[in-house]
Amino acid sequence: MEISRTCSKIQPPKCGNLITVLSIDGGGVRGIIPGVILAYLESKLQELDGEEARLADYFDLIAGTSTGGLIAAMLAAPNEQDRPLFAAKDLVPFYLQNSPKIFPQTK
Repeated sequence: MEISRTCSKIQPPKCGNLITVLSIDGGGVRGIIPGVILAYLESKLQELDGEEARLADYFDLIAGTSTGGLIAAMLAAPNEQDRPLFAAKDLVPFYLQNSPKIFPQTK
């Protein structure tokens, strides 16, 4: 069975008993690093499958620890059309704008 990557509802890839997992490490404001990597990965997938492709289309489970959990929620949370609310390209701008509020400097 072939799964369309551009369908309006997220369909996780299935290949027999294979389950795909995206695990994102924590690290506070260093969440910018996986943000850059994930944005690059998503852009390459979009070159193959179209502009609407999102990382959530390619993984059965997206999880993370600490800031990785925040990134996972951003990538997997659905919008009104049951598509991912955020694209990976939105991660770094989010961190740059909100890091001081999320990760305040302690003296």
